[in-house]
Amino acid sequence: MNVDALNKLEEKVNKMVNSLKLLKDENKKLKAELEELKKEASLSTEERTRIKERVATLIELIDSIEIEQE
Repeated sequence: MNVDALNKLEEKVNKMVNSLKLLKDENKKLKAELEELKKEASLSTEERTRIKERVATLIELIDSIEIEQE
């Protein structure tokens, strides 16, 4: 293997290593974003559950008022 071929190989390996570092950084950022989205989705689900419970309570209250009037 001549020096020129070795230099080209070294350059390609260095580029691959740099690309791998960039991909790892991007992967780390995407994982963090995914976790944040999961947390937001969980909060949204909890909030919807609370809203449903409150609406159900209000409906029961309305129903009880209607029964009293009859």
